[in-house]
Amino acid sequence: MSADIIVEKYANAMFETSFAASTLSKVAAELDVVTKAFSDQNVVDFFKNPFNSKENKMMVAKATLEGKVSAEIFNFIITLVQNERIQLIAKISEAFQEKSSQSGGEAEGVLFAAQEPTAEFKAKLEAKVSEVLKKKVHLKVQTDKSLIAGFKVQVGGWILDDSAQNHLKKLTEDISKRGL
Repeated sequence: MSADIIVEKYANAMFETSFAASTLSKVAAELDVVTKAFSDQNVVDFFKNPFNSKENKMMVAKATLEGKVSAEIFNFIITLVQNERIQLIAKISEAFQEKSSQSGGEAEGVLFAAQEPTAEFKAKLEAKVSEVLKKKVHLKVQTDKSLIAGFKVQVGGWILDDSAQNHLKKLTEDISKRGL
């Protein structure tokens, strides 16, 4: 089974469990903290080391987490350790966080711009896109030197292209249709 499929299955299971228990935001916050802890290089090395037995890894995970996190997170981490998939925790957490934000009427998107936009422009654009999509949209800025001017926004499959290239392309098509 491919790693992407495994990540998706774990993220879905975690999402469904926490959504059904109405603990989505608590689990999301805990998962973020636990993911950072289990992504530390010393921890990664410990769990990747083939000379550490599965029982030893389980004992360390249980001792580290027991009584400090919710039952959902505890069982989740123990399952990852048991199935020797703890190295996927960052990707699983990312997929879970995405599902969590989408279910709450939020979405992540990317603002492509030739240069770094002002905070005011970004805020106004987020508000406008949120209004159009009827979701709270958070945009990450990515500079794109291929843009002459303007910007592009991508949220999931939805794209807003207000770049100079797009305007020139539309103008060229319009002129061609008129036969000028």
